[in-house]
Amino acid sequence: MKVFVFLSLLSLLCSCREPDCNILKKAYYPDEYYLIVEESSIDNSWIEIRGYVPITHEKSNIRVHNNWIDDYNEVEMGDTIIKREGNLELAVHKKDTIIRHDWYCRGKPYK
Repeated sequence: MKVFVFLSLLSLLCSCREPDCNILKKAYYPDEYYLIVEESSIDNSWIEIRGYVPITHEKSNIRVHNNWIDDYNEVEMGDTIIKREGNLELAVHKKDTIIRHDWYCRGKPYK
């Protein structure tokens, strides 16, 4: 299912016309992340995070198109990444603060 969503998203992004944000956001609504970061790689295209789920301690990975984070060095080992199903906001929980990121489409925050 995720492969289908990813390929659909990729085909939308590669098309010549501007993406329809209302359609594109539906691909991100079902995603849910709750992961303590062990290793991260973030650039203008991708968010890739390896870590574990704090409740079960099971290893897990996130690889999603980056529509949130501008500061590629923001996520560090020990941070917690949270994105709730049905919500577009991505939160980075650090030891002393929470950084919330809106989902961006066509260069503007989108809710």
